[in-house]
Amino acid sequence: MTEAQRFLFELQGYLLVEDALSTEEARDYREAIYRLAHEKYTAPDDWDDRGEPTQIISVHRPIEKAPLFLDIVDHPAVLPILQQLVSESPILIDNNAQLTPRHSSRQGWHRGVGTHGYWMENGSFICAMVKCIWYLSDIRKGENPTRIVPGSHKSRIPEPPPAGDRAGCLPGQVELDVRAGTVLIFSEACLHAGNINESDKTRVNMYFNYGPRWVQPWEGYRPSERLVNEAVGIRRQILGGAVSTAHRKKKVCGNINERTFAYRKILNNL
Repeated sequence: MTEAQRFLFELQGYLLVEDALSTEEARDYREAIYRLAHEKYTAPDDWDDRGEPTQIISVHRPIEKAPLFLDIVDHPAVLPILQQLVSESPILIDNNAQLTPRHSSRQGWHRGVGTHGYWMENGSFICAMVKCIWYLSDIRKGENPTRIVPGSHKSRIPEPPPAGDRAGCLPGQVELDVRAGTVLIFSEACLHAGNINESDKTRVNMYFNYGPRWVQPWEGYRPSERLVNEAVGIRRQILGGAVSTAHRKKKVCGNINERTFAYRKILNNL
């Protein structure tokens, strides 16, 4: 991480890395996600005349379904940053891709982990969960831009009720306008929320979520034995390989809460 990136992440809890994927790479990932989505959803009313989805479609565990998604696991645009934010050997917690067409329902504000899941110690970041959102289409206002509250990863004051409903506006929120090929790297301790899509454009995103070596993948997201055995180097570690049996037994899975951190110093010494 550059000094500017370190400053910005500590300040706001997220970074935007532009041009992490080239135009051609973003296109290849879009096409792969559409192909997998068409294999999963085959009813005529699942797609409109343009070949766009008529509902939100999620492709779970894309790394198990097409080899090119494995290149996102340890992509050079994010791996050096993850290694400073999470650990030298992060663990992949989950991975998904999503097609989001026009809709008027916003996801409410949420965190993947409380603010206890972020702190600094001797100048080093310690993040219990860091998510990377890879944007494969240009996203502008009205096209379902991600909403996030900068600095909320450190807030010790409960957020006020959102205006209107649980998905309404919060003080200090921003909407992220991004170009295709951009990746958002953020602490899951940051308050973030979905948005509405008032356009006729389908938003295409990939979501890769990471944690330190003492956590486990979410239920249903553990990489297959085949993927782990075929992987080498840091990718194998990220997928859960090269970990001793004794260490694996003591890993933490499920929700990461305050009690989780009672184990941290013990596990870090294994």
